[in-house]
Amino acid sequence: MEIDLARENLPFGDCSLETIVWMSAINYFPRRRAQELVHEIFRVLHVEGVCRVGVQDMRLLAERYIREDKDFFFQKLSSGQDRFEGHTIGDKFAAWFYGYAVGPNHCCYAYDFDSLAYLFREAGFTRIERRAFGESRIPDILFLDNRPDQMFYLEAVK
Repeated sequence: MEIDLARENLPFGDCSLETIVWMSAINYFPRRRAQELVHEIFRVLHVEGVCRVGVQDMRLLAERYIREDKDFFFQKLSSGQDRFEGHTIGDKFAAWFYGYAVGPNHCCYAYDFDSLAYLFREAGFTRIERRAFGESRIPDILFLDNRPDQMFYLEAVK
């Protein structure tokens, strides 16, 4: 089943899921739509259900920019193409906040832990925690976690 989350809500009943993992995706929605989707996640999770979100960390990116981390910003993909668009560190850093292009989609918003936790509190979650790479209430999370060098992980329990 394919779901266009830019236009559709989650096609699941209230309190019907135990776990939702959302890796490197929330930043591809405008903040208003991201807030709506977090409300949807709250709706479909069981009581004590867990949502884990992994997203690029605005704070880490800013620190890498300040340090002029060329190794990070000028990474190459296996194809030899630049991993991040732009010609300078400043171009590459700005692309994160002004629509970094990835295929037909682009990043629309950047988060640090506090700004993402706010969306979850507003949706009704009361247990919201920052988690380390591979640290989770969800078994075998290492199969899903990725990019610890640029992401943070939030877990919210309904």
